[in-house]
Amino acid sequence: MWYLQESNQGHKDFQSFALPTELRYRILKCDKYKMDFRLQQIIPNKNLLVFLIIVLNTIMNLVLDIGNTFSKYSVFDLDKIKHKGLWKSNDIVESFKKWIIENPRCKSIIISDVFGIETSILESMTESRIVWVSNKIKLPFKLKYKSPGSLGADRLSLLAATINKYPEQNSLIIDLGTCITYDFIDKSGNYLGGSISPGFSLRYKSFKSFTKKLPELEFQSSNSIMANSTEDCIHSGVYFGILGEVKHQISFYKEKYKNLTIILTGGDADKLANKIKNGIFANHNFLAEGLYKLLKLNTE
Repeated sequence: MWYLQESNQGHKDFQSFALPTELRYRILKCDKYKMDFRLQQIIPNKNLLVFLIIVLNTIMNLVLDIGNTFSKYSVFDLDKIKHKGLWKSNDIVESFKKWIIENPRCKSIIISDVFGIETSILESMTESRIVWVSNKIKLPFKLKYKSPGSLGADRLSLLAATINKYPEQNSLIIDLGTCITYDFIDKSGNYLGGSISPGFSLRYKSFKSFTKKLPELEFQSSNSIMANSTEDCIHSGVYFGILGEVKHQISFYKEKYKNLTIILTGGDADKLANKIKNGIFANHNFLAEGLYKLLKLNTE
């Protein structure tokens, strides 16, 4: 370990220090205040003491968003994202186990799961406190929903992220994924509901699944509603069908609520880029930062 030490000549230079094995063990086993006190007893050098206390009190937290295909994780340290990555949801158990082994200083974990992981499996792998996103935890908004238990963790997470980023605003969150979800939260922090419809991939798959002759195609943007081939008609129908739906939803909420904030997110949000006026496309850290604030709300 390295620390800054003032020399006899008056200048400062880095010095190395090997932390004894016994001290390392004792630090890991005691809580924050006991740790600080024991360090003061054992280490007389003030510069080194301050450095060690800062380093050893910096405890990381994990934010994990488990999706149907991929799982995104972000590591927070001192309230900032220090590292983030992607795991395959099919391999989430092994990936989580490996991460926990490599990061024993993880203090708390928050998990938003739509994949359907058995909670006890992940909980058995760590001593860190795990908060599972659901309507049963503390939420920074009020649920005005007839069936709160049916709300998915993904929708609750996006609502928490919206409150974190855009507090006290009438907000419509449009999540374009496998399904398209529309969720509205008013400026007083009341979640009033929304709607759900099939996303791009579901619409394309439905042609092959429910008809005998129409093909299943990959997404392709369309330039004209009036297409002149079967394949182009499918692309046009899917693309302009979703675009028209999104614009209609926005118009409905704009007529009812003034100063509406429109947030677009999800893997397919970029397909509507430059087509939605006054819409805010959520950045890559939008959900992670919201989940982190939700973690702090339920652990502090």
